[in-house]
Amino acid sequence: MEHATRAADAGVGEAWAHLVRLHWTLGEHESALAADTGGADVGNPEGWSVLARLRYRAGDVPGAAAAHREAAAMGVGAAWRVLALLADADGEGGAAEEAAAQAARTGDPQAWSALAEVRAERGQAVGAARAATEAARVGDVEAWIGLARYRESVGNGGGAELAADQAADRGSPAAWAALSRMRERVGDRGGSRRAVLRAAALGAPDAWTALGRVREETGDTAAAERAYVRGCEAGDTEAYSALGALYLEQGRSQEACSAYRSAVDAGLTDAWEGLLSALESQAPRAASARMVGRLRRTGQPADE
Repeated sequence: MEHATRAADAGVGEAWAHLVRLHWTLGEHESALAADTGGADVGNPEGWSVLARLRYRAGDVPGAAAAHREAAAMGVGAAWRVLALLADADGEGGAAEEAAAQAARTGDPQAWSALAEVRAERGQAVGAARAATEAARVGDVEAWIGLARYRESVGNGGGAELAADQAADRGSPAAWAALSRMRERVGDRGGSRRAVLRAAALGAPDAWTALGRVREETGDTAAAERAYVRGCEAGDTEAYSALGALYLEQGRSQEACSAYRSAVDAGLTDAWEGLLSALESQAPRAASARMVGRLRRTGQPADE
């Protein structure tokens, strides 16, 4: 305690937050508050954030909110986000949105995303969509992607697609790609195909590869192969490597070599190991063994 007090008196800003923790741990809550005020007087708001967390852990939600308001008043953007969530949990939607807007103005646009997420979890579809719209407006498109996932998980396919469209309109086809994988996992092959086609058309060539991995996980290797081929056609280099691994597992070494060579030629250096494994799995020949050995050592084929 003495060292922290001396450091604070000497102008070490971080010492005030340390004093807050020490006083609180000792049960000296008034002294903790005094340390907060001292830190604020010298322009250091960290103590208020620390006190807010300590009060919240102790079950003092109003006290935590009060401390967050002090931190927010000193320019801590993250404090506004917490205030938004606390207000929304208390049913004060208007106050929550005002706090989220203030957070965005002070450099924390993800406050709107956090608000959209908790509202979606509570089933407040209208409020969640409103918060997601604001999140996207201030630059966080992930809010729409999260909303699409949530709606799909509760069986609202139409609402999920509307949210995916909103994400796509703001430059991100990731929500459509996510929908394709979610629908695939529940056996909705038609819905999955519509979603992956939409994702690919909007500029996500890796959507096919991601879908192929889901199909492979569920044991439908024939469908996975078709997805990987579509990924290759769309220009996703990872699809070549995924296709090579699938072929190799099935004992189709010649096709695996071809796929891995395409991946290597496309600049995917991680595919080298797969190519070497595919070469080794072919019918053993002394010359082939020497070539693979040289490739492993030097990256160059053996001299003829």
